[in-house]
Amino acid sequence: MKKIYLSIILSLLSFSLVACKADGQKSENILLVPELTAREKAILENSSEHSFLIDFSVDDTYKEMSVWVEKYEFGELVEPEMGRMTTGIEKNGTIIFTTSKTDDDQKRSMFNVSIQNDDGTDTFTYPETIDEMDSSVWGSAGKLKINSTNKLALASICYSSNQEGIHSLPTDFYSDMEGHMDELKEYDVVYLLRSEFTK
Repeated sequence: MKKIYLSIILSLLSFSLVACKADGQKSENILLVPELTAREKAILENSSEHSFLIDFSVDDTYKEMSVWVEKYEFGELVEPEMGRMTTGIEKNGTIIFTTSKTDDDQKRSMFNVSIQNDDGTDTFTYPETIDEMDSSVWGSAGKLKINSTNKLALASICYSSNQEGIHSLPTDFYSDMEGHMDELKEYDVVYLLRSEFTK
């Protein structure tokens, strides 16, 4: 039941975010983390453990996008495409990525990803067991340029058993993931939200 409520809340939130966009806005082929209102922040904080919202704007040449979650353990890719979803896109939209604990098992999290744009909303939910760790950090790209040759990293959730504390991935990681792959070795487990836009 909690999953149904979360899906409804995320759908309503995504519709309100897209409705706020200017219709005449020129497409720049970018991904951008939007500024949220206090109300939107409160909804996300009360309904999820981690949450990321990323707006996208593309020109008419882009027809589809895919999103998925990758899992790394000590820098090694162990799950390449958790819950991969592909959908048609048109101009502007929002990607919403949240995690929430299940009621029956506090080690089990539900990963929820939605893509909302003028064509409607597509969603996938993926269950994942996460062992208790001493530290966790998360972050997302501020702004990224979209092109059809890159698979972009949009957001990260990192876990570590290191008791001395950890830092989140640097912003450079998202714009040049291949050049910063060694950063992932500092964490026990990393989940990355990835995307690909196709013409």
